[in-house]
Amino acid sequence: MERILAFGCHPDDVEFMATGTLALLAKQGCEIHIATMTGGEVGSPDKTSAEIKAIRLKEAAAAAAVIGAQYHYTGGHDLEVDFNSEYRRMTTRVMRKVDPTIVLTHPPMDYLADHEETSRLVRNAAYIASVPLYDQECPFKPTGRFPHLYYWNAMGLKDIFGRPLPLQCGVDISSVMAEKEKMLLCHASQRDWLAHHNGWDAYTGVLRDMAVAQGKLIGRAQGECFIQHLGNGHPQDNILAKLLGNNVVLM
Repeated sequence: MERILAFGCHPDDVEFMATGTLALLAKQGCEIHIATMTGGEVGSPDKTSAEIKAIRLKEAAAAAAVIGAQYHYTGGHDLEVDFNSEYRRMTTRVMRKVDPTIVLTHPPMDYLADHEETSRLVRNAAYIASVPLYDQECPFKPTGRFPHLYYWNAMGLKDIFGRPLPLQCGVDISSVMAEKEKMLLCHASQRDWLAHHNGWDAYTGVLRDMAVAQGKLIGRAQGECFIQHLGNGHPQDNILAKLLGNNVVLM
């Protein structure tokens, strides 16, 4: 059985960009894990950081449960994610705990530096989690392989210069949109925060619009698109295509 780890920065990042694919993989019998680097500690106009963190971690666990996934909080702090030794150890410990065969995470270029740093940290952890002499105090044994690593699309479907990412494949998620929306709606506190801070309350509307836009790229009603990391050491075959068959369209 394949183990899948979707590793986002904040609670609700994975829901926006990859939970349709996770829902399909769950239906194929895969073991699904969702991790967040932070607890969303700064996303509230009227609660303390501790209060909103407790709420958002509970929401994240509830969202994961919709598709029978396990949720993991890495231990980072919102808007302070940094590619340093502390964060590298935290990220690698989650990687070792799950020992995934497939990892999904943020693309290297996205609108928020926290997302980009998370991408670097997850990419690094996917490679070094198998190194026995790294973090020997870790309670989890080193992994025994390099996982398949994929980056989901950028939020807003463009890089910081307004360009589309070099996407390689898309997943038809039309059959699981209900699960994807249900997972996002578990994050009620983030919806309230975005309405306050960003001045809009189109939470599920944004999710649907991005799914439709990505679906058009692959000729399907709704989609989620990915770039596969093909650097040295990582598997070169597209395992998503093997697992999801006709639901995957190469680009």
